[in-house]
Amino acid sequence: MNARAVPIAAWGVFAVVALGSAAGAQSGTPRPAPPNPSPTPLAFTARAHASITVVTNDRTITGSAVLGMSQRANLTRVELISVKTDAVPLPPISATFVVDRSARTVTAWSDATKRYYVSRMSPSPSAGPTPTPKPQGLFVGTSFLAGLDVMDVSVKLTGHTTTAGIATSGLAIDAHFAKKGSLNVVHATGTTQLADEYGAFPLTIDLSLDPGGSQSLKLSYAVDELTRAVPAAAGFRVPVGYTKATSMMGVVLNSMPSTVQPSPTH
Repeated sequence: MNARAVPIAAWGVFAVVALGSAAGAQSGTPRPAPPNPSPTPLAFTARAHASITVVTNDRTITGSAVLGMSQRANLTRVELISVKTDAVPLPPISATFVVDRSARTVTAWSDATKRYYVSRMSPSPSAGPTPTPKPQGLFVGTSFLAGLDVMDVSVKLTGHTTTAGIATSGLAIDAHFAKKGSLNVVHATGTTQLADEYGAFPLTIDLSLDPGGSQSLKLSYAVDELTRAVPAAAGFRVPVGYTKATSMMGVVLNSMPSTVQPSPTH
């Protein structure tokens, strides 16, 4: 609901309440208040594809991927369904990543290796005594601008449209960067369509990066379909019987060690 719709809805609710109160007063029989409906979680299920082309001094490398994405309240799931590249032969790769914004964790598992790993976005509190907090100012550390000689960024709103059945707003980006003391200026251009809901979720991305010379990188991504259905909660849990890997890399690679621990329960 947008900002203009809020006051309209408020007046509508006020009118309904007022009419109901008047009718109740005329009849003399109080009417029970209707139950409040449960809020619908901000949820969707989507499928997308991405492709990348990297040009180096002596070769051109291409790759593609098929992705699945879904959101359920504070849980976001990204599934790497398939990956292909002409650079090296790849074994079947599949991986699922679930970001839990409430618990501040990223959980990964693979149906190919039957392994999982949980990484925390912030350090876990230690069991020992609580350390004395150190003062942290807002302006701490070295500015990223200190390492640049060139930074020229242009961001333009290109309009509003509909992408994969979802209302979107378009952006065009043009940027130049150069590290301090370097004569090599990197040129980046890109366009994207961001959903007007779902927190500006990108439905398309086209990015070109020209670092100078004969090298370049092009990346494209697009959501092929998106539905507003609430995904099942089971899709955000590690499947039963998976063992715990010692690292994120160990989720994908069988050669990495793992520990025999049961899948976490939710």
